[in-house]
Amino acid sequence: MKNAAIIFKKEIKEVIKNKNIWMPILIITVIFSIGMPLAITIGSNAILKDSDTINFINKVFGYTDDPMRVLIGFTIKQFLILLLMIPAMVPSLIAPASIIMEKESNTLEPLLATPIKTSELMLGKSLTALVPAFAISTINFILLAAVVDITSYIKLGFVPLPTIEWAVVAFVLSPIISFIITIISIIISSKSTDIRSAQGIGSVIIIPIYAIIGFQIAGFFLMNIVYLLLGCLVLILICPLLLKLCAKIFDRENVLTKWKMK
Repeated sequence: MKNAAIIFKKEIKEVIKNKNIWMPILIITVIFSIGMPLAITIGSNAILKDSDTINFINKVFGYTDDPMRVLIGFTIKQFLILLLMIPAMVPSLIAPASIIMEKESNTLEPLLATPIKTSELMLGKSLTALVPAFAISTINFILLAAVVDITSYIKLGFVPLPTIEWAVVAFVLSPIISFIITIISIIISSKSTDIRSAQGIGSVIIIPIYAIIGFQIAGFFLMNIVYLLLGCLVLILICPLLLKLCAKIFDRENVLTKWKMK
């Protein structure tokens, strides 16, 4: 654990200095945690004047005497899903850089030649991606709740967050996704010499995110606590399999003898 902590402390300083990591995260934060929730909450009255919106609410939720609350609740669920891009994006940017940049600078081989255990090395590099991902994701989910609650209370007179779904997504599903993307990024980085291709794994999460939102808008299903818990369970079961695969692929003897930058 001591060696893992040393690696984490060393590399987290480099992560903090890297503007290429923070700029896209800042853009997503402004758009999905502040801008769009603020615009939709403030403009909810105008949105409800649209006949298509009313037809959608009646189709998906049935008749309701409080379409405003229904609309806000449905919209919040979509933002919760959209914010899952952050726990996917952050590890996919950090983990590949942590490994491939060391390969480029020829500092990984000397590190592996030391008595440090492979598990300690993997733990240190994983924490370098997981800790910022969890911290940034938590900030974004709290920021979303604050923006929605303040504007909803001022304009509509009620506070929609937190909900059980919000808590599960923010503190259960988000860390699980970060862990999975981190391990996948390490696996890809162990076989890659191109940092951009390795970092592209984070973009894969965008496809299911848009698919979930699209299916909800189309009225095929509505995200609820049951779906969320089932999703978390499935992903948790995948985690140990990915860990075994990562340990198998990241073989230090193979790294020392065969990893050569072109």
